[in-house]
Amino acid sequence: MSNAAKKIFYSIIGCFLCGAAANWVALANGFPVTGVTGLCMTIEKFTGINYSLIYYAFSIVILIISFFLLSRAESASIVFLSLLFPAVLWLMNHFTVAIIFKEKLIAAALMGVLNGAGTGFVLRVGWSFGGLDTITKIVKKLFFASAEMRTVMLCCDACIMLIMLSAFSLDAVAYAFVGQLVGVNSMNFVLFMGPKLYDIQIVADRYEEIQQYVVDVLHKTSTIHPVTGGYTGRVKQQIDCVCTSREYLKLREYLLEKDIDCFLKVMPMMHVFGHNKDFEKLSDEIM
Repeated sequence: MSNAAKKIFYSIIGCFLCGAAANWVALANGFPVTGVTGLCMTIEKFTGINYSLIYYAFSIVILIISFFLLSRAESASIVFLSLLFPAVLWLMNHFTVAIIFKEKLIAAALMGVLNGAGTGFVLRVGWSFGGLDTITKIVKKLFFASAEMRTVMLCCDACIMLIMLSAFSLDAVAYAFVGQLVGVNSMNFVLFMGPKLYDIQIVADRYEEIQQYVVDVLHKTSTIHPVTGGYTGRVKQQIDCVCTSREYLKLREYLLEKDIDCFLKVMPMMHVFGHNKDFEKLSDEIM
């Protein structure tokens, strides 16, 4: 299976899981979900328009804004799912499937597991739903450039939940919030399953910026050495470092955010020995 086919396959799985979480679990048990989907569910309460159609409108607006404010790579990453996910939501909303529990907390937990896993599959292939994460990037760029991404995201999500209280009861929004907490752990499990450490090799003209990020933000050391391109004959600097899966995703996000053109090679590692807290010690008894 080609890389593009894998991305499409995992994205379809992700959309299906998120759609099932919203339609077959959350709404079936009488509470919404959080994020942009929850905002669309709130608008549906006042307008009567199916929330999946409202999601389509939001997706198009977010896509247009991201095209002008974010990098081309970030805009391109949400194009496919901006069209696919609302369609999946709409189709699944018309299937009479309801997974109902007597205990709403169990329903909220299942919703979180499905929604988090679906989001993890999509983010794992480098794509995005163009929802809360993209809104967070836009808000950060416009108003809070120096703030941490997760802080801005929490504030945006809190604002959306306050808006949701205008259409849903406090209990319903609370269940949605519990589902979100479970969803974060489920997403991280899918996102970071697999090898723990990766060998990262980056060739770029702006290698000083990358090196500073690796040292100051990821708190990892690196090796810099000159390499010669076989096609161009140009000499550039290559950065080699070993990162955890979480740090690798943060590094990739940084490269996208700063629109740094580079050659990036990522390889899973079996064992890494060194003094860093994430590395093993030569004295460890391992196979």
